[in-house]
Amino acid sequence: MSVYKRGGVYYYNFTYRGVRHAGSTGLTTREAAAAVEADRRRTLRLQAAGLLPPDAMSPRFSEWAEVHFRQVTPRLSRPEALEAALAVVLRFWGAAPADPATREPHAPYHDLRLADPIRDPMWIAYFETWMAGRGGAAQTRNHYRSAMRGLYRTALLPQYRAVTGITVNPFRDVPQERVVPRDVTVTVEELRRWVSHASYHVRLAVAIAALAPKLRYASILRLRWDTHVDPRLEWLTVAEHKTAGRTGRPQVVPISDQLREILEDARRRARRSPWVITYRGRPVRSIRDGVRGAAEAAGLTYGRAVGVTFHTLRHSVATWLAELGEPEKARAEALGHADIGTTQRYTHLRPVHQRGTHERLAKIVAIRDLVTQTQIRAVRVKKPGA
Repeated sequence: MSVYKRGGVYYYNFTYRGVRHAGSTGLTTREAAAAVEADRRRTLRLQAAGLLPPDAMSPRFSEWAEVHFRQVTPRLSRPEALEAALAVVLRFWGAAPADPATREPHAPYHDLRLADPIRDPMWIAYFETWMAGRGGAAQTRNHYRSAMRGLYRTALLPQYRAVTGITVNPFRDVPQERVVPRDVTVTVEELRRWVSHASYHVRLAVAIAALAPKLRYASILRLRWDTHVDPRLEWLTVAEHKTAGRTGRPQVVPISDQLREILEDARRRARRSPWVITYRGRPVRSIRDGVRGAAEAAGLTYGRAVGVTFHTLRHSVATWLAELGEPEKARAEALGHADIGTTQRYTHLRPVHQRGTHERLAKIVAIRDLVTQTQIRAVRVKKPGA
């Protein structure tokens, strides 16, 4: 048996037909907990043999999320995004963590099974109400709905149906919310104010986003000196990116003179760290709080709907390039919205034709002095009465 004790009660943890089953028995003696685990194993065998109703012991969401994540991770360019979405939806559908310190206050943790919202569709209505009560953007709630649909798509795969007993996807027809287009941009002067109030690692990430706009948030945080940055600081090359599955090609970005000086300064600061964006020598998983704090300190409204976010930089760059008179195709290539072109496809050359676009962009986005300044900590403006 594989029962173990934590916090005064015994838990079970075993794998059957590739699916991990784990949970609390609620019992305080090993013998009783072992009996619970043995009964759980027996029920799974009976179900697989067709001797129990298919949904009698469908997996709990907490168990199934791990199976789903392992199943789809090889196809994802950003598995951390799915991991974050699953962590949230499990606060409704899953079991409460054993460690109280890791629980979200006021989260319901219903500890349900995959079959529950099929037997009682009102669970989906309750979930929608719970999401609405949490607030946040419509796009974020759409991510959570997509995560739930994905759990059932995996459960419906032939290799898992005997274990899950699932024959329908109850989230298939749940509508997505209409997302308000994000058309907020900033001026170069607003960008300079934004950068001047940020910590160094945030300044560097913002600079790369503004001067190498083909790279998105996740790609920038994953940049490594030894993998993505040309030693001579002429090119940034990222193989794993948002559109890699569609294009089948890496993103290649020419480094402008200004960005080269910024990266030279960053490489000196990095010392032995392999990561471009670091904090105390370690890779950075998120800079959202730093971006938000700097924006608010600069007098900018932060938020998806009517404010600025890190993604606002892409919209702003598109606007600046249009104001420079760059052709539409050049703008699309600089932002990674279209194929680089026939010449690169056939000759596998670097996109030399994009150098002019990036140099003209760098000329109007003059932020090198702010990014490379010696001040490291963010500058904060005290609020009245603070």
